[in-house]
Amino acid sequence: MEITYEEFEPFCKWKREPNCDTLEIHLPGFKRQQLRVQLSSSGNLVISGERESDSDGKKGSRFRREFKVSNEIEANQIRAQFCSGILYVIMPKRSTAAAAGVDVKASTMNWSKRLAMEIIVAVSSAVAVGVYVTKYCQCSHLGS
Repeated sequence: MEITYEEFEPFCKWKREPNCDTLEIHLPGFKRQQLRVQLSSSGNLVISGERESDSDGKKGSRFRREFKVSNEIEANQIRAQFCSGILYVIMPKRSTAAAAGVDVKASTMNWSKRLAMEIIVAVSSAVAVGVYVTKYCQCSHLGS
């Protein structure tokens, strides 16, 4: 016996917060076992589900939604929760530096190198001025 599926588009709502994005998908009549949440190799969040919609098992309904996951999302920490007909997909965000693609350790190292170069330039300049003053300045109190 083959099931005829009716494709449908569930109601979706985004909740964006500083530390986390949450996607709410309204799926009345579905059970948790009938839903699937996956992260594809291309970085897309794929959410799908199917269920029988009549008692004789000949008709069903199904959906498939795909969402691009932002670079600021910590992909390995995405989790899903199904409660009272609503699927919540919680997507924690990375820290600001990590989301921007900035390597904090490298950034600190570059700052340290720049500071060291500034110190070297300052010391070199002071030594050069001292050598110049000693060699070329004819101050009466220096030679006596």
